[in-house]
Amino acid sequence: MRLRLLLSFVILATLGVMSAAAQAPDTLQVAIPFAFTVHSVAMPAGEYRISRSADGSGLLAIENIDTRQTVLFLGNQTGHGLAADQSSVAFRSGTAAYSMTDISWAGYTSGVQLKVPSEPVMTASLK
Repeated sequence: MRLRLLLSFVILATLGVMSAAAQAPDTLQVAIPFAFTVHSVAMPAGEYRISRSADGSGLLAIENIDTRQTVLFLGNQTGHGLAADQSSVAFRSGTAAYSMTDISWAGYTSGVQLKVPSEPVMTASLK
């Protein structure tokens, strides 16, 4: 019974994040030309939609537009001081793969930072 209740909560939370993201300005669409990881989940190169919850909890979703693969993950809110001029997604290059590290939204003074590896940064162009 507990497992069923927990599973129902996770599904409802996922649907709530996805429906809120479809309406919110907190959604980015980005073309990522290389395979990468988000919190150790492998993602192929492609078109992605990245959404963050409007409640400031740090909950994010990244969805591959072609395959509909979606990953929910948590990030740490970061402050930039001034509002960002344009949205950006940053990656760190490892020996075998790229890892997503930072996401910023145009017009916002805060962004999201993920666990930061120690390799150089690569960026993807936004649509």
